Amino acid sequence: MKKGTTPAAFCIMVDKSARKIELNLGKIRPFFLDNFDIPDAITVAGRANYAYVVDAYSDLNFIPVVGLNRLAAHNRVVFDGKNEGTIKSERVAIRLVEDEFDDFDLVEDELSDLMAEVFDAFEECVLILDCRLCLNLDPTSNSLRIHKFITKAQSTFAFAEIIVTGSSVPASIGEVAKTEEEAELNRVELQIFAGMLALGGMEHIGLGDYTIVSPYYSDVTLPPEILPNITAPKVLYTHKHMHYIVRGGALKTHLRGNLQYNDICAYLMKMPFYRGKNYSAGDSFIAQKAAMIGKKVIPSSVLNPTINAHITYMATDHPLVS
Repeated sequence: MKKGTTPAAFCIMVDKSARKIELNLGKIRPFFLDNFDIPDAITVAGRANYAYVVDAYSDLNFIPVVGLNRLAAHNRVVFDGKNEGTIKSERVAIRLVEDEFDDFDLVEDELSDLMAEVFDAFEECVLILDCRLCLNLDPTSNSLRIHKFITKAQSTFAFAEIIVTGSSVPASIGEVAKTEEEAELNRVELQIFAGMLALGGMEHIGLGDYTIVSPYYSDVTLPPEILPNITAPKVLYTHKHMHYIVRGGALKTHLRGNLQYNDICAYLMKMPFYRGKNYSAGDSFIAQKAAMIGKKVIPSSVLNPTINAHITYMATDHPLVS
């Protein structure tokens, strides 16, 4: 999401992202597709903006997302899209956020109505409980409330899959790591998930992952000439139940400028939890930059490789999923 996005800019963004996903995933592999962070006030040709998303992605095998807190027009786009053949997936996801899964009894009737619409159009339904920002949540109490909700929900409705997700990365990394310092950030979302598993009967529940990006992330809209004055390098590297964070100083005023990224990568490689240059494409990127190989590193070029390093670790070797 970019602040001040116009309908025209939104359409361009959607078209580019659809093409990029098609090039990387192809037309068969499934993926969830939501517009949760796009304001409902942005409409395209008088329709809910998700209608444009559905049309732009119609050749791809995306899983659409509905919810209790979504506009009726948004949910209608999904059901109509399936009935009209624009949406290929036989699955749909219901995404509940924050206080919507406090008490199953409070939302049961509303959820029942939505489920009836879901199964009029789709064969399978995935339930996603999105804790959003978990940084200041109590793991014990939240594990218990989610466990209670899922226990009742799965005994009442036929969900094909249930996923719990969240993140501990705030919108501003300065809240947890100062410039020119290193820090370790507890991933509270993993503590919540582990606590839920410990309560029993949840071995089939899936772990969703915001990777190293905040749920409240948005693209910076400041003028390019101002950014070097305020932007400081940051690199996040995940291990066990932590995000390890290293930050540099302002790119414009620090003696090493953008080379701070190379310095941080070299420093990171000395850490006992660094998994080696052959572990993932992201870890290879870190090794290359530590050796001063390739183009100058900028904030946008370091993000995808470090997300790759995170996903590779979480999907293959993390204790909660391996």
